[in-house]
Amino acid sequence: LKLHSGMRGRVAQFTMVGQQPASTKFGGPDDDEEDGLVELEDITPSTSKGEAPSKAPSKAPSTPDSKELAGGSVAFAVVLYAFCSSTLLVINKVSMHLVPDAPFILFCQFLASSLAMKGLGYAKPDIEIEELKWEKAKPFAAATLVFYLCLLSNTQALKSVNVETVIVVRSCSPIAVSVLEWATLGRKLPSIPGIIALLAIAGGAYIYVAADKGFQIEGYSWLVVYFIFIVLEMVFVKFIVDTVPMSTWTRVYYNNTLSLPMAMLSFVGLGSAGFLTADWTPGAIGAVLLSCVVGVAISYAGFNLRKLISATSFTVVGVVCKLLTVLINDTIWTQHSNAMGHAGLAVCIASGIIYEKVKGR
Repeated sequence: LKLHSGMRGRVAQFTMVGQQPASTKFGGPDDDEEDGLVELEDITPSTSKGEAPSKAPSKAPSTPDSKELAGGSVAFAVVLYAFCSSTLLVINKVSMHLVPDAPFILFCQFLASSLAMKGLGYAKPDIEIEELKWEKAKPFAAATLVFYLCLLSNTQALKSVNVETVIVVRSCSPIAVSVLEWATLGRKLPSIPGIIALLAIAGGAYIYVAADKGFQIEGYSWLVVYFIFIVLEMVFVKFIVDTVPMSTWTRVYYNNTLSLPMAMLSFVGLGSAGFLTADWTPGAIGAVLLSCVVGVAISYAGFNLRKLISATSFTVVGVVCKLLTVLINDTIWTQHSNAMGHAGLAVCIASGIIYEKVKGR
């Protein structure tokens, strides 16, 4: 559930399951979608003709202490985001294993994030977080619906599939996105090296599926739904959100608050009441609470990190987070893919990195 993330901007990213606030995902922005960052350039005043050029004001030399402080802030921001991003998918998997009720877990996470945004607004009035207004909520609801269906299908799939399977499906999204953008938005198709990289992603996915001994129809059916809506989100949601002007934090608040009634409707639509019959051990309670805490934290972590590093660096951090997610999942229990599945996943991730570098060349 990235507010990954990701959903881990697009709509301001918490990415709750990812799923960070340059997009609407709960938990922050999705790891593979970065917004370009604009850096201010130094501007020196021009001189009149015949006038001696004025000497630019000298800048006070930065002290070792200030450099160490800035470096420490970046390091802390990277560690915080990496922790939240790499653990959230695994925490959601554990939560679904102990409390197999996706709408309930999503409702808890949405509620925690919504309340956190309200608390932040009261604690820091200078942060612009608008109250719900019908004229903005109505058009924004379409983006929220796509966002919610992404999270619901993702979380439902985690009942039956491994964490690595979700990462593989997410890694395959550029294949459909490139074709859909070409067909609907008139964008150019990827270059020859880009197409080769996309074919390599598909090959890695094939290796993974062929090696997946835990293949279950229900889990992969939900993954198909997840794939469809994650592609729609990447292509169309940004255009929906751009028509509704609001601050990043307001988008996070709107996205999570408007998702609450959708989660409640899912209880009825899916006949879900697993939380009523779940064995509420201390471990189960802790897993659900931890998913809420990390979900809220990734909103801040993603927003903060994007301010401090470049978009390219953010991409690198996102890739490292995927690898850490796999490592953590392998360490804590046996519900993970085998060696051949790991090889297929590695091909997907590596090919995805290459695609981002060569797609426009």
